[in-house]
Amino acid sequence: MGTIRKIHYGGYGLGDLANGLTFGMSSAFLLSFYTDVLGISAAAAGTLFLVARIWDGINDPLMGNWTDRLFLRREKRNKGGDKFRPFLIRGSWPVALAAVLMFFVPEKLARGHRLIWAYATYISWGMCYTFVNIPYGSLASVMTRDPVERSILSVARGIGGLAGMVIPRVAVPLVLVRFGQRQERGYLISMSLISALVILFYLLSWLFTAEDPACRSAHVTIQEKKGPPGLLKNRPFMALSLASVALLTGLMINGAMNVYYFRENLGALKLMSYAGAGAVLPAIGASFLIPTLVKRFGAAKASAWSSLFSALCWTGLLLLPSHRILYLAGGLGAYFFLMIPNMTVWALVSDCIDYQEELTGERREGTIYGAYSFVRKLGQAAAGFLSGTGLALTGYTSEQIVQPRTTLAGIKFLTLGIPAICLLLSFFAFRFIWKRPGQSTPQGVTI
Repeated sequence: MGTIRKIHYGGYGLGDLANGLTFGMSSAFLLSFYTDVLGISAAAAGTLFLVARIWDGINDPLMGNWTDRLFLRREKRNKGGDKFRPFLIRGSWPVALAAVLMFFVPEKLARGHRLIWAYATYISWGMCYTFVNIPYGSLASVMTRDPVERSILSVARGIGGLAGMVIPRVAVPLVLVRFGQRQERGYLISMSLISALVILFYLLSWLFTAEDPACRSAHVTIQEKKGPPGLLKNRPFMALSLASVALLTGLMINGAMNVYYFRENLGALKLMSYAGAGAVLPAIGASFLIPTLVKRFGAAKASAWSSLFSALCWTGLLLLPSHRILYLAGGLGAYFFLMIPNMTVWALVSDCIDYQEELTGERREGTIYGAYSFVRKLGQAAAGFLSGTGLALTGYTSEQIVQPRTTLAGIKFLTLGIPAICLLLSFFAFRFIWKRPGQSTPQGVTI
């Protein structure tokens, strides 16, 4: 169809750069902030992550359905306009402000009230994040129907999201080292500066993206009193959901445990900054390789084998002795293969939306993306719960200068072993579940 200008790819990627900045801050440092600054136990923090993500999971389909119905009512009143882009502006400042409050500790807050504060601020951030992220994710499906352009949008989003995740991991450890024992000040300053960037990048994304009305008008719109979209019949969606839960669980547990692994097992917290910067290299390599892999094998099959190779890298690191160079080198390999399915999932979501339309005759981008976001929140919930409770089970306490051997072994398994298991599950989902009924081979977005 060919409707997208080059600047639109960059604009779309900037949206997930904004998403990734607050998400990356929370996934990489919030557990450490809770245990080491707020004084919350790791088990309590893990329970908080679980409860908040379940609540977010309930919000996501509601938000997606609401955007679909809001636009339908606006169309009936002949108001027209864009369906998803306005949310980039409306949601920018609430999510940025809520992110700052997550890393803020009121001076007179009693220790017994700190867990309540953590629940209130973290859940508030999650709801603000949903308000902007669900429309943003749905935006790609109304920018173009061309599979080539969709795959490039997926790569642009993957690069933007990764950059957003990497920036905190590079910058924040350096800030924390500089502030020494005043960790609460280091976290707050870091999050405040990052939040300013978040608002800027959402604004730029709004400016440099465009919706194509033909992507909406070419389809049957939803009926206002229509029930759920019946996604259980959509086999590609079920496969993508399982794979995404596994991918996110493995990726986020590794991200949350990295600060502990670098500090306790490797004795090199500052090295985490360099490792974060190095994570850009696998993403760049994967972004160049993805079009060739998808063209030859299909997106689902390429994602399957990449997941398996990533699992093998994590397994090798788990079995080998803990060593800085080994972890940096092996981690680059694991992240390179992991980035392939991590980027292609967004193109596969659009494929699931198209297939759902074939099944039902309706175009419900927001509803289906909201449902997909719900299952991703399950992965985030699992990661947060396993990170917190797993860390507690290792016997970790922030008061100990040197952690026991059993604690170090537990941290290593959480950092490396859990991602290996999760990537194996992702391989299974992409390789054996992803196919449309009546087709014998896995299908995916082709280029």
